[in-house]
Amino acid sequence: MILDGPFELDPTRRYSVNSMSFKMARRIGGISVGLFAYFGPYVVQISALFLGECHAGEVSLIKPGVNFLTMESISMLPPQCDGVLLAAWGEPYDWETVKKYYHGMKLVLN
Repeated sequence: MILDGPFELDPTRRYSVNSMSFKMARRIGGISVGLFAYFGPYVVQISALFLGECHAGEVSLIKPGVNFLTMESISMLPPQCDGVLLAAWGEPYDWETVKKYYHGMKLVLN
């Protein structure tokens, strides 16, 4: 399920993700949330996190200096990246409830 986006980017520029977080108003467990970039007909996962039972408030996928999926210090978007989106997936879930308690994404690109 797409939580946020897609957000269009200028494909002639190169981007790196400085930080990326989102807010949940209440605890939602048993799903994964990830940042995806697309370029042309292709999609690539930039970062993701499994939400256990204790996530409410702000959740970070990428902080300055660390991508929690790859443990790399720089999270580059692919060349000619057209845009990004935030998606959720996992065990069967009431996706309307997830969307209801999702309160926005904060994405900082360089």
